[in-house]
Amino acid sequence: MILLRAEFQNNNPRSLTSYRKEAYLYQKSIMRFGMKFWQKVRRDLGSQPLAEGMVVGDAPLFVEHYLFKDIERTVSAADAPVFLTQFGGSRVREGEQGSWRATVMPSQSLLVPANCKTHWHYTGTVDFAVFYFPDQVSGVSKRLQQLAAKASEPLAVNDALVSSLALQLVKEVHKGRGCDEGFMSMLSVLMLEQSYRSLTTPETSGFNPRHVHFSRLQTVLSYIREHLGEDLSVPTLAGKAGVSVAHFRRLFLEAMGTPPHRYVIAARLEQARTLLAVTTMPIGQIGEVCGFSSQSHFTACFRSTHASTPAEYRLHIKQAPVRADALD
Repeated sequence: MILLRAEFQNNNPRSLTSYRKEAYLYQKSIMRFGMKFWQKVRRDLGSQPLAEGMVVGDAPLFVEHYLFKDIERTVSAADAPVFLTQFGGSRVREGEQGSWRATVMPSQSLLVPANCKTHWHYTGTVDFAVFYFPDQVSGVSKRLQQLAAKASEPLAVNDALVSSLALQLVKEVHKGRGCDEGFMSMLSVLMLEQSYRSLTTPETSGFNPRHVHFSRLQTVLSYIREHLGEDLSVPTLAGKAGVSVAHFRRLFLEAMGTPPHRYVIAARLEQARTLLAVTTMPIGQIGEVCGFSSQSHFTACFRSTHASTPAEYRLHIKQAPVRADALD
């Protein structure tokens, strides 16, 4: 269920008469604890989200999608746990210089406990979503909150399936009233269930750079970012890492939770989103600069990921003045 921003901020019950009672009751619930906190987070971040929406059902959530560039921010502690997922962009570090508590890369997530103040550092563009829980939870949401209550710092969720489910949920949010409510409810349950499994299953919890030759991988990731318009085939990247193609595929998948070619496409789309938002460069040229073989290939990849064409995305960004703040 999506509640448009104007309706949500006006808190006008008459504007919600076309929605199910469940959604309105959930809105009242989050208004009691969360709206002030969300506003505080937005103030701390210095921006409004690209999109926001509410999911109702067995695992209700309020979703916000952000795009930032070159930022260092301190975010106030929340009254309840908050779940974050990074879809693309540069490495993000949480904590203080010299004593990082968490490092997040694309396809990774964090469960931030209640009453946990966070400090974020990153350069480059970062594409991520924030998921808020209501004040009264049950099922998997309650289990995650109980898990977070035992932690004093953010818990890393290194699971590509979680990231994929979160991304699909955000795509539905961008559709507004055209979203599939039942599908969103299922996505929310699956995302949180898989997150809980990842956090409580020893063989899947924790990301250990020593086991995946992290320094070599960092070299490859930097190369990808600096050569998006060039040949970034798996053999080329394996050569940069100094390992065989087969070993590189295993190494990359273990570390990033996604195959190399999918990561490259995500990186190219991330750069394309930035250029669409902050330049007037023709769409065909953006596709070429970002390494897509043709404008039709660029459009197909963009639509598959963002449920809109590059032109529609640019129009959406330009029509929302607050969105420019996210790229300052």
